[in-house]
Amino acid sequence: MAALLHYENMEIFALALFFISFFGLITSRNMIKSIIYIMLFQTSVVMFWLMLGRVGEALPMPPIINDPELLYDMSAIADPLPQALTLTAIIIGFAVIAIIITMMNVLTRKHGTADWNKLMVLEGQVE
Repeated sequence: MAALLHYENMEIFALALFFISFFGLITSRNMIKSIIYIMLFQTSVVMFWLMLGRVGEALPMPPIINDPELLYDMSAIADPLPQALTLTAIIIGFAVIAIIITMMNVLTRKHGTADWNKLMVLEGQVE
């Protein structure tokens, strides 16, 4: 388990989480599980972006360095652009999840179920 948490393997972990959440999202019949898989999907993308922002073998740390010896060593810092894009993606993801939860709440109160198949039958999309 400790070997899995090294930074070299985090990209592989992010890709595995991406495909697991994608498969779970496709096969899920419950709205709550679908929301959880969407959140995992977002988390895997954010984790992958942060790992891609590394420069060489550097840890993904912010480009603010207090150590004067590391100030001019570009291999000691990470690229700030993926970090800024990741922050934006996290904020947009929270807004999307809030809207999805609100829509789920309305549908569940209206029809009394959180099952996708039953909702499609009740809405007349599937017979």
